[in-house]
Parts: sequence; structure tokens; C-alpha cells
Amino acid sequence: MEYDNTNTGAAFKPFEEQKFILQGKLNMNGNDLRIALIKTKTRDGREIIEVYTKSGVLFSNNKTSENQPDYSGPVEMQHVVGEMRVAAWKKAKDGSPYLSFQASSDQDKGAASAPAASGLDDDNIPF
Repeated sequence: MEYDNTNTGAAFKPFEEQKFILQGKLNMNGNDLRIALIKTKTRDGREIIEVYTKSGVLFSNNKTSENQPDYSGPVEMQHVVGEMRVAAWKKAKDGSPYLSFQASSDQDKGAASAPAASGLDDDNIPF
């Protein structure tokens, strides 16, 4: 069975060579974008600065059960039609903390209610 990572994701601690250096605003075609600059290195050791744009925000949830996400909020992604939300659960693998994500349409915001729904439970991490 092939692994399906549709509408799921995870975030981990930055690599040692990654350093958040600046944040700000960039206007592209009349649209203001919030940006973050990360200094890092290519595989061959060349220093580069990666430019990231803000695509959403996560708010801390007042959980009433363990299955509810720790964070959730709206996201706007290029190439995605319609309003989307992301739910995030705090997890750990081998003592290293990370966030597991589940994206859904804004209409389905109550549907993501269990960490296992993200497809990234501790026994099913694809790396």
C-alpha cells in the first residue's frame, strides 16, 4: 500500500546550519507579503538565504480532550482553491519534539479531531 500524505505534514527543529536572520515585508505586484529569511547551506556547502512567505497562523486551542489539536488556524496557499485550515498536534519521536499537521477545507474545520488522522502517528513517520 502506497503512503498517502495528502493534506498532512510535520514540522521539526531546524537543521544546525539553518538560522533565522531577518523578517519583513515584500511587495509583489501590489500585494504585501510577510517574509522570513533563513540562512543555510546547499549540499555542496555554499551559503544561501531562503525566502519564505507567511501562509497562515496557528492559534493555541483550549483542549477539552486529548484527541483535539493543540493548535489550529487558517492558511492561504498558492495553487489551492478555497479556504483551508490546519490543525496541529504536539508529538515527539525519539525524544525530539515536532508538530503533526492535518489540513482541511474551512467547512470541515471540526472534522480533524485525532492525531492519527494526520497520517503521521509515531509508528508511521515516512522517514
